[in-house]
Amino acid sequence: MDNLHNAFSVLELDAEDDQLQPASASAASGLDVSASTATVTADKSEEKIIGLDDKLVVENGKQCLSNPVTPSVEYKFPLVWIDLEMTGLNVEVDRILEIACIITDGKLTKTLEGPDLVIHQSKENLDRMGEWCQNHHAASGLTKKVLHSTTSEKEAEKQVMEFVKRNVGTYTPLLAGNSIYVDFLFLKKYMPDLAALFSHVLVDVSSVKALCIRWYPRGENLMLP
Repeated sequence: MDNLHNAFSVLELDAEDDQLQPASASAASGLDVSASTATVTADKSEEKIIGLDDKLVVENGKQCLSNPVTPSVEYKFPLVWIDLEMTGLNVEVDRILEIACIITDGKLTKTLEGPDLVIHQSKENLDRMGEWCQNHHAASGLTKKVLHSTTSEKEAEKQVMEFVKRNVGTYTPLLAGNSIYVDFLFLKKYMPDLAALFSHVLVDVSSVKALCIRWYPRGENLMLP
């Protein structure tokens, strides 16, 4: 278990379970893919590829690589971190508003930032959002961006698929994120071709963090049974 302590030491373990914030990428050396709170934001004009010379730039409102990235052995056993913003959590009626994606190697030592795309949805879909989503997305400016966006779910799916395929080589990537099973359900319904790229094995940071709190408690968590 000592090895696990080192691997998980980057996680903040002081929070109680019900206070955990979306932190898909805190497991990836400070990496954060939350579409609303992450350092990856929809209105960026340029995205950095950490550790590489290539950059994601915007051309005609769409992000693309200024220099194509050749899959490298540095990205062995890749993890594809995806975070979605939705109109709600009911996959049968709610829709995807934003998708952000980054790739790390299996050891979380290399990071490649990918597309962060706001997806157009109708005003009718937005009006059906619950109170929390309406307030949260309005405050962040996402609601307005969604109405003005010209990117469809299909186009967003295509861009993310191209990014993933270009950078994972022959590996079958694992989908990773915070409570990622919810995002995976939405991907399978609205972006099935993208979802099909991933293994059935999901890397859920919220599960890892919950285990770390129990295995290596600190502070108030020392009182856990």
